[in-house]
Amino acid sequence: MTVTIGVGALTPKVTNAQLFYPPASDRHSLMVIGQGVVRVPADTADIELVFSREVSNDQLETQPSALPEARRLSSRTLLLNYKIAAESLPNPKSLTKATLQPVVNSLVAKGIRADKIQVQINANPSADNAKILVKLEKPTRDRIQEIVATANKTTSQIENLSVKNVGVEYAVNDCQALQSSVYQSAMKDAQSRAQALATAMGVKLGIPSVAEPFYTLLYPSCSSKTGVPLPSFASFLSSPAYNPDAPAEVEMKKDIFVTYTTK
Repeated sequence: MTVTIGVGALTPKVTNAQLFYPPASDRHSLMVIGQGVVRVPADTADIELVFSREVSNDQLETQPSALPEARRLSSRTLLLNYKIAAESLPNPKSLTKATLQPVVNSLVAKGIRADKIQVQINANPSADNAKILVKLEKPTRDRIQEIVATANKTTSQIENLSVKNVGVEYAVNDCQALQSSVYQSAMKDAQSRAQALATAMGVKLGIPSVAEPFYTLLYPSCSSKTGVPLPSFASFLSSPAYNPDAPAEVEMKKDIFVTYTTK
C-alpha cells in the first residue's frame, strides 16, 4: 500500500515562502533597496489662485416669482425645488475678467509683469469661479507669500468675492541633471546598506545588478507642489493645499532594487 502525498501538497507552500525569503542557490547574493532624495532651488513657480462668488440669500429673495409654488409640499421637496430654482436664476454679478482686474492690477503693482498673469473664467455659469495664474521666475518663499497676501487683501475689498484655493507648483529647468543626481543618491544609499549587511555576514560584495521599480514612474519628476511630503502611494493620489512655510524648491525621489553577488 502506497500513500501519494507530499510533493504535490507541499509545492504551493514552497512557492509562497519564496515570496518572502530569497530562494536558495549555489550563487549567494544580497538584495537591498536604495532610496535617493535630492532637493534643489526651484527655477520657476506656477501660482494658481482660485476665486469664487456665490449668490447671497438677499439676491435670491429679490426674485420670489422664480421659486416654485410651495403649497402642500413637504419640507424636503421645498428644499430641493428651492435649490433647483436658485441654480436657474441668472446671476447679475457673475465673475468676469473685469471683476478680477483689481487683483491683477495689485499684482502688477507688486512687480509681476502683466504678460506673466493669466485670467481664466469658468465656462460653466453655474460654477461661477475663476482663476488667476501667475508665472514667477526664481521664486522664493517670501515672494510667494507676498503675492498670495496681496491677492487676499485686494479680494477682501470686492463684494462677495473670496480666494477659495491657492496652489503653487515649483519646477526646475534642467530635469536631466536633477534625475542624474537622485539616481546617484539612490545608488550611494544602496551601497551603504549592502556594505553594512555584508560586514555583518562576513562576506565581500561582488558586482551589483540594478532594477528600477515600476511605481517610481508615478512619482513627480521635475516639479513639486508645495506642501508635498516625500512621494508615496497616498501623496500622489491627492493634491495638497498651499503651505506658506514650504521652501521654494523641487524635491525628487527615486527607489532602486540592487542585487549584489557575495563571496
